[in-house]
Amino acid sequence: MRLTTGEVHTCLLLTSAAVTIDTAVELLAILPGGSVRTRQRPIRYAWSPEVLTGVDCAAPLAERREVRVVGTPATKVALTEGHIIQAGTHATFHRDPVGRRRSWSHYLAQPGVLEILGKASEESLSTGFLRGPSTARHLDLGAVNVRALASIQRSEHLDHTPPFRSRRTRLRWSAETSDGEQDIAFTLGADGLRTVRLRAPEPDPRALADFCADLALHDWLLSTLLDLVDRAVARSRPAPELIGMLRPGIDHLVHAWLPTAHASRTLDRIWQELDLRSGFSLQWQKTVDRIRDQLSVGLIEALQPTAGPSRSESV
Repeated sequence: MRLTTGEVHTCLLLTSAAVTIDTAVELLAILPGGSVRTRQRPIRYAWSPEVLTGVDCAAPLAERREVRVVGTPATKVALTEGHIIQAGTHATFHRDPVGRRRSWSHYLAQPGVLEILGKASEESLSTGFLRGPSTARHLDLGAVNVRALASIQRSEHLDHTPPFRSRRTRLRWSAETSDGEQDIAFTLGADGLRTVRLRAPEPDPRALADFCADLALHDWLLSTLLDLVDRAVARSRPAPELIGMLRPGIDHLVHAWLPTAHASRTLDRIWQELDLRSGFSLQWQKTVDRIRDQLSVGLIEALQPTAGPSRSESV
């Protein structure tokens, strides 16, 4: 069995201005002794060391029965362009040949692995995980992300005044390693949930997690930009107000669009296929063009001189 599952939460950092690399390093130092890594090219990006969470719970299965899983899902928190924060947790399922609970030292020696104590097919695990936990006793990687993000958003390094309103999105994914065959299914759900089912020849769970985090980032960027435009043009507004509502899209979002900048090259083709079917990049460009058109019209209107009262001619 070679099934990896994960969940990524993406939102705006609670600060009015993008944080510096030094501040990002302080924010992401969530593991004592672990080093935060950074990149400046082709886009500013910082990410934390992996943090392990011990779990011993029921796996969410497609059918109504329970199978126990024990292990240590791995969590990484990342910051893009000093403004967009993500927490992603993933785990790869292995069958335990012994079939019984072992000591925690055994599981800690296998970071990012969940061992299955019982029988469960890849199909049942994948479908059940994407559907989500049905009770508090079932595996919930999203809850780990919520705690990780909350600890950072409370930081005294932030002024807790974001530059505009936005929604948090959740991307829940499962990836099966296959020999040569590649496929991806992306679904938009309710309440900010997206699901991705991936089949790829990439065997590295971290590479799969990075790809899905990158997909989650660009889905959030597109969704947030669309919301920004919808709110701004929902009704007729004075030019200065329209410009003020659209400007955050140019200031904080447009420059962050760079698909697969941090993803494995082996997964480029998967993104290209998804992009072709879903129209991510096409919709993004059309939305950016629409913002620029609206800003241009708004600026022209704002610069127009106000007509004064007409003078009556003397007789």
